[in-house]
Amino acid sequence: MAIQLTKQQQQMAAGGAVLLGVCVFLYVKFFWLPISSSRAELTDKIAAIETKISKAEAQSSRLKRLQDELASLNQQAVEAEKRLPKSKSVPDILLTLSKIAQSSRVTIQTFSPGPQKGQQYFIELAYPMTIKGGYHNVGRFLAAVALEERIFNVKDVVYPSAGSDGEMTVTFILLTYQYKG
Repeated sequence: MAIQLTKQQQQMAAGGAVLLGVCVFLYVKFFWLPISSSRAELTDKIAAIETKISKAEAQSSRLKRLQDELASLNQQAVEAEKRLPKSKSVPDILLTLSKIAQSSRVTIQTFSPGPQKGQQYFIELAYPMTIKGGYHNVGRFLAAVALEERIFNVKDVVYPSAGSDGEMTVTFILLTYQYKG
């Protein structure tokens, strides 16, 4: 069964096919491609925004931990500055030594600033001292100085023999340190 079309029917079929082709071309060119490209752009924008949101959420979850860590580091800095202050503060040193001397029952006879020696991160401050007290009291004094919050060191200790009253005069160099800031 072969269908035979007339010349006019063939022309109409060809015209319909051409018209259908033109309609498909116009649909693809003016509707399909613009909508699909804008859809792809919007999909990319949404993906970028979701990435930013996930990064922001990750950072916000770290914020509390970072704040706690910052507070801890600030506290450590305060404590470190008590041990290694940024200033010489001779009155503070003398006040601390006076309290220790009083509790150890020794007398500070001399205290004078000595030479300073610069190191890479700190300055070493020397204070030649003379104290008077019993053997055990002098030992308590030196131990208490070593246990102070601020860093103190003692060198060149000279223990003479005790006098008839059981007291001795001890000379030494007290070292303390100042942070170079």
